[in-house]
Amino acid sequence: MPARLTPRQRAYVRKRTRVPDLDPSETSDELNIVPFLDIVVNIVMFLLMTLTTIAFFSQVEAALPEYRTGGIGKRAAADEALNLNVTVTREGVVVSGSGGKLARGCTTTAPGKVITVPTGMNGEHDWKALTTCVSRVKQQFEDETRVTLSADPEVPYEDLIAAMDAVRGDENELFPEVLLSAGIR
Repeated sequence: MPARLTPRQRAYVRKRTRVPDLDPSETSDELNIVPFLDIVVNIVMFLLMTLTTIAFFSQVEAALPEYRTGGIGKRAAADEALNLNVTVTREGVVVSGSGGKLARGCTTTAPGKVITVPTGMNGEHDWKALTTCVSRVKQQFEDETRVTLSADPEVPYEDLIAAMDAVRGDENELFPEVLLSAGIR
């Protein structure tokens, strides 16, 4: 014989076993993935930002060049690497190394804003003068083969290629390993 419940007991059981009102998103058969996608997108953005920051700092070597007076001599070549940099701008070409920026004539270094090989009156670069300048540097640093080339964004692409050819040399090989660097602005 089944147990009989009093009306008070039935009300208590009904109250405790009643299904609460659900949110419409909970009653549908589909899974709501919008919050999950928000989290995934935020994680992906964080990882990309972290990765680019780490990649940027791991590739950049920041060392301030020392200022020296006089020329780039044999003693300097034996003490340290050349780190030759050639920068092409609209005003001309700047040749610099570990010892500083080369002045006009490519025999001594000079402080401040120096254009080693200025452009001509017609606004064109003198690539033969650049080749002569880097050949003087090559005479003092015979074992060096690498040069880093950078250009102002306003410089035409053809001038960048001409600068690459000029630092490589005409007949005799000067600096065959040309590395391209980011612009200077």
